[in-house]
Amino acid sequence: MILLVDDDAMVRLLATEVLISSGFEVMECPDGEHALEMFDQHEFSLVLLDVNMTGIDGFEVCRAIRGRPHGRRVPIIMLTGMDDTVSIDRAYSLGATDFVTKPLNWTLLVYRVRYALRAAATVADLEVSERRLAVAQRVARLGGWVWHIDEDRCERSEICLDLWGDTQPAAQAVPFGFLSRVLSPDRPHLREAMERARSGDAYQMSFRVQRGDGSVVTLYEQALPVRDEFGRVVRIEGVTQDVTERELAAERIRFLAYHDSLTGLANRQMFREMLDHALARSGRIGARCALLYLDLDRLKRINDSFGHTLGDQILREVASRLIGSVRSADFVGREGVDPDEVVARLGGDEFTVLLTDLARPEDAARVATRICEELCRPLQVAHVELVVTASLGIALYPENGTDAEALLRHADMAMYAAKQRGRNTFEFFTEAMQQQALERLSLEQDLAHALDAGEFSLHYQPQVDAASSRIVSAEALLRWTHPERGNVSPVQFIPVAEETGFIVPLSEWVVLTACRQIAQWRESGGPVVPVAINLSAINFRSDSLLPVIVHALESTGIPPELLHVELTESAVMHEPENALEKLKALKALGLKLSIDDFGTGYSSLSTLKQFPIDLLKIDRSFVRDLPDDASDGSIVEAILAMAQALGLGVVAEGVETEAQREFLAQRRCGLMQGYLFARPLPADQFLQRLEADG
Repeated sequence: MILLVDDDAMVRLLATEVLISSGFEVMECPDGEHALEMFDQHEFSLVLLDVNMTGIDGFEVCRAIRGRPHGRRVPIIMLTGMDDTVSIDRAYSLGATDFVTKPLNWTLLVYRVRYALRAAATVADLEVSERRLAVAQRVARLGGWVWHIDEDRCERSEICLDLWGDTQPAAQAVPFGFLSRVLSPDRPHLREAMERARSGDAYQMSFRVQRGDGSVVTLYEQALPVRDEFGRVVRIEGVTQDVTERELAAERIRFLAYHDSLTGLANRQMFREMLDHALARSGRIGARCALLYLDLDRLKRINDSFGHTLGDQILREVASRLIGSVRSADFVGREGVDPDEVVARLGGDEFTVLLTDLARPEDAARVATRICEELCRPLQVAHVELVVTASLGIALYPENGTDAEALLRHADMAMYAAKQRGRNTFEFFTEAMQQQALERLSLEQDLAHALDAGEFSLHYQPQVDAASSRIVSAEALLRWTHPERGNVSPVQFIPVAEETGFIVPLSEWVVLTACRQIAQWRESGGPVVPVAINLSAINFRSDSLLPVIVHALESTGIPPELLHVELTESAVMHEPENALEKLKALKALGLKLSIDDFGTGYSSLSTLKQFPIDLLKIDRSFVRDLPDDASDGSIVEAILAMAQALGLGVVAEGVETEAQREFLAQRRCGLMQGYLFARPLPADQFLQRLEADG
């Protein structure tokens, strides 16, 4: 919208017609008073203003418009006489943008209007950009400065002064005046960079500054020398930015990269770097190191019982106690690393402790003892009092390895040896452990291929009626015949299969093979007795158990009453509620269920009577010393009495002497199993024995 102000009606008429025909909107008025009223009421993009008017002349109108906040940047084109240079000079001094002489050239007028509008738009854009730049600089905490070399004077922007904590303009004058606020470790580096800049070297660097209010910030500064036509440095232009938050974020990222987020201890990566550093140092000076590898005992049970939130609190408390257990003299010195970083959490419930400069191995044993004692103290976590113990393995440098990988591996082996010895203790690594580990690894590898190679078979041990000595059932026992190892004892390979998870496919093979054997005996027309198969706790908890048994029964077509399932006492008592549902599902298939190794677990009568159990198997450890051991005799009698009260059958396993058989028979033990009657037999020999039994 254009405001046209002229007291000549003909000029207004013609100018309005030309401007409208050129695409502009126009409002006109005949005098200055009305022009100012209209200007206040409307938003105009340009003003065409005659100089000589009755009343308020054009000069006063121009002055008044420029005095209004919304009129400071509106283009004003003055209309004046051809030779009136005095009026032109005065118009410019009062803020006019341009002038057009009378009589008006209408084509030129349109061009002048368009040019003034384009120029105003460009200026407006520049002002917006400048405002945006200023805002961006404030947001980014970025200030500029210029160091005039000849005058040795520095000009700093307001933001730059604020970054240093000084808003006094007088501080601009001294180039090195702010150096006193730079922290002493960084001050020499900045001073040197500034001195080099005077010689023509650009620089960029970060440094820490203590502001006037006492706060410490990190500033990042870039400086570029500017030379004259003779190559002489005449000034240095630079920018300074507050990068405190960025540095804090970077420091946090570095911390998280090298520390455990839960406990704040060094993580695996940090510990490996520390260990490599310590071993290199110890190698140079001929010192001894010790690596302690620690694993908490039974933390999984606590997590399962109370939840992982409480488990995390325990891990934090363990970390605190570990730090307190290791003396300051046990730490490895490393510039820039806090002493407690010698204690690390590798993950889960595994921790490591690095001890350096040991005079003798006993020093490591003393620290390990202190750790065990400290961890044994009851923990009060979330109103729950718990006792957490740990098993520790110790590997020494250079005796047990000269590199980090070997020491970690050997300390881990020693830790597992401590667990096998009863937990809550420590073990030093020995070469025998290395041999055992290699043997176990070899066994794991052979075990993984044994099933496909057809190296497994089932043997069947008779279970006889105590009164008639006739075979009434059998237990299927797994046998492994290795092409090089020969017969591998189940005591040796079953634990390995359970730990590696191989027990699941292996037990599935046992179920299907036993069912196929029963089907084969039935098809041959010979006698058939129920066969019991053993399932580990891992199998019992597996979701594949029921589908596997159903498939085996359906694919072989045998009656379900010919298949018995034996479960260890600890397996069914691990989670009684879940176990009850699984036992009911097995029972619904028509299977008979037995509790194996009864008496070695922790069954309660109230829990046991809820389970749909058919038989209890008295563990051989209670039968072995019968009838001489009075304690074993009392336990066996109690089991028999309990089974009779619950209406359960009983099988005594491990019967090897006539005296044992007679003791059990006198106490009405219904079924027996052991070498006295028969060893486990291959399928064909068992069938022959069964046929001979009549």
